[in-house]
Formats: sequence, structure tokens, C-alpha cells
Amino acid sequence: MKRIVALLLILVIAFITSCEKRQKETAAEKPILVEVAAVTQGDVWKEIGLTGSVEANMEIKVYPKISAIIQEMKVSLGDTIMKDGLIAVLESDDVRAQVAQAQAALEVMQAKWAQMNVGARSEEIAQAEDLVAKARANLENAEHNYRRMKALFEGGTVAQRQFESAELEYTVARADLNSAQERLDMLLEGATKEDRQALQAQVNQARAALDLARIRLSYTRITSPIDGTISERTLDAGDLAVPSKNLVTIVRMNTVKVIVYVPENQIRFMAPGLEAQLTVAAYPGQVFYGTIDTVSPTLNPATRMFSVEIKVINEDRLLRPGMFAAVSLSVDPHPNALLVPKEAVLHTEQYLENTANSETGICQVNRVFVVENGTAHLRTVTLGHESGAMVEVCDGVSMGEQVVIRGLNQLTDGDRVTVVKDRGIGS
Repeated sequence: MKRIVALLLILVIAFITSCEKRQKETAAEKPILVEVAAVTQGDVWKEIGLTGSVEANMEIKVYPKISAIIQEMKVSLGDTIMKDGLIAVLESDDVRAQVAQAQAALEVMQAKWAQMNVGARSEEIAQAEDLVAKARANLENAEHNYRRMKALFEGGTVAQRQFESAELEYTVARADLNSAQERLDMLLEGATKEDRQALQAQVNQARAALDLARIRLSYTRITSPIDGTISERTLDAGDLAVPSKNLVTIVRMNTVKVIVYVPENQIRFMAPGLEAQLTVAAYPGQVFYGTIDTVSPTLNPATRMFSVEIKVINEDRLLRPGMFAAVSLSVDPHPNALLVPKEAVLHTEQYLENTANSETGICQVNRVFVVENGTAHLRTVTLGHESGAMVEVCDGVSMGEQVVIRGLNQLTDGDRVTVVKDRGIGS
């Protein structure tokens, strides 16, 4: 009886072991359910992500050119202003008085110039001619008396003192005639060239003084040099405006610029005209488009970066100076590249030891499962650019092959698989 029980126990154990073995073999042979996608071909770019700050395309600080009390401020913070629009009016009483004074001085000099151009009046010429006639008559009388006294003095009839007196009268009469004649000649001929040049210079000087006074008067009305928006106002009516302190700051925001900084290894991709996509936290989900406008020719030695300026059209005034922007640039295009979904790639780390160079390290190995005839084959691939949900595969797969995108973490090389969903080439 004992032998029979022992025999039955051995048979039961053998049966259970056999069932477990068959179950394991069946489980091992059961295909794993996976989703696949076809290797496609398309254009792909290298995506460079940068961050930068938004700045106004133009920012102008407006300063007064003279010191004066502000009589009236015409703009407020946030106002839109056109070029030559009035910003502020300064008190101008003293400057207006200077203009009036300069105007009067110019009129005096212009009157003198007009008198010189007209020449001497007929009355003045007649008076001068009369003086010449009188001087000539006096000279003839003095000459006659001089000759008579000379003859008497030589004959010993008169004293020497009487002769010298007659001689002096003759000399004075001759000088008077010469002086009268010169005055008459000057009146007849007009002013000399030198006199006219001197007076003309005085007229020009008075005119320049008037122009300067008028310019100073224009400085009492402060206007905008550009179209823009008032982003800052520092003074109010009644304050003293001085040339060293700006009244307002004006920004032009219909176009803004985003300044980003690019490392050395990426500067080769930066070129004017390259398109850029921008996002800001204030408008989530909205993409703004711009182009690179300028690239700095020199590197900042402190940061080892190049500055790049991106110009963005901002007609709706959504982008404002000071905002933080995320910038995406698509560079280095690879046309007709082989593409697979990013989720098809397994990223693993592998320890490498180079005994020849005594170098060791950890590197990343990229692999995909390719389905052929119901079997998953593990292949090592080399990746290139990433674009959106796709990644470029430089080698390891061929166009049209199917790669596993769901269930790949359950697979090992050579496993049997059943495809439950195929995205296909066009899906």
C-alpha cells in the first residue's frame, strides 16, 4: 500500500512539472502586441532654442534745450504721439523780450545801410559846395594879403611879425579849402568800399543775433522727434526743465526687437534674414514670427556669446519692451532625411573602455525595434536633427520599414510580435 501511494505521488509531481513547462513554452511562443510606424522621408532642420528680452525698435529720450519753468505738459504716460507733436510748453517771456531787442537792433543797422546806399542828400551837397566857395574866397584874400606883406617885408616897410601873421593866415586858408573840398568830394562819390563792408558786417551780425533769439524762442515748445508712445514722463507743469534731465521717453513699438545671445558653436547658423518663432508668457499658445536683423561681428569676452537682434512686426502692440521671449530657430536643413517618431527610439547608456588609449566613459546608445515578418529586431541607429515629434535617423533603418512605437519596453531582440496598429507612411 505504501508503495502504491509513493508511486501516485511521483506521478502527480511529474504531471504538474510537465504542465508548468508546457505553459512556459506556450507563453514564450505567444506574440507580443505592438504598434508600429513606417520610416518616412522628409525635410528636417536643427532646432535651436534661445531666450531673450523684448526691446523697442527705437527709444528716444527727449531733453529740453534751455532751462525754463514748464508752463504746460501736453502728454501723459501711454499716450500716442505723432512726429512734431507738442510735448510741453515752457515759459517764454524773457526769450520773447530778447527777440524784440534783437529785432530792434537789426532795424537800426538796416536803416544805416539804406542811408549809405541812397547817398548824400542834395542839401548836404549844397552846404558842402558853399563851404568850398567860402574857403576859396578866404584863400584868395589871404594869398593877396600874404604877397603884399611879403613885398613890404622885403622892402623893410613892415616888421617880421606882421609878415609871419599874414603867412599863417594864408596857410590856414589853404588847409580849410582842402578840407572843404575833400568833404564835397566824399559826398559826391559816396561811402568807401571799406565803410560799406564794415556796415554790412554789422547788419549781418544783427541778423544772426535775431535768428539766434528766435531759435531760443522755438525751444520753449518741445515736440516729438518720432511717431511713438510715451513710456515715461519725469516732470510736471511748474517744474524746472533743465537740459540735463529728460522730460519724456518715447518708444516706437509697431516693430520691436528681441535680443538673444548665441554661443560660439552656433554662431555659424546665424545670418540676417533667418526666420524665428517667438512665444511669451503673456500670450500662451500664440506664436510670433520675426527675422534676424543683425548679428554682432564680435564676441563678448566675458560671456563668450554673440548678440543677435531679431526684428518682429508688432502692429497689435502685444509685445512690449521688457517682456521675456522664448525663441526657436530652424537651421541647417537636411532635405529628404529618414524620419521616425521620437517614441520609437530607446536611449540607453553604455560603459566603454578604450584599452588602446586608456580612455573610459559612458556614452548614449540609441536603438529601435524593426518589425520584419512578425519578428522584432533590435538595431543600433545614429540620430540627427529633431523636428517636432520626429527625429532624423542617419543610419540603421531604411525607407518604409516598420519601427515599434508602443510596447517596445516589453521586447527583446528576436521576440515574436503582432501589430495591432500601423500608422503607415501617410498617417
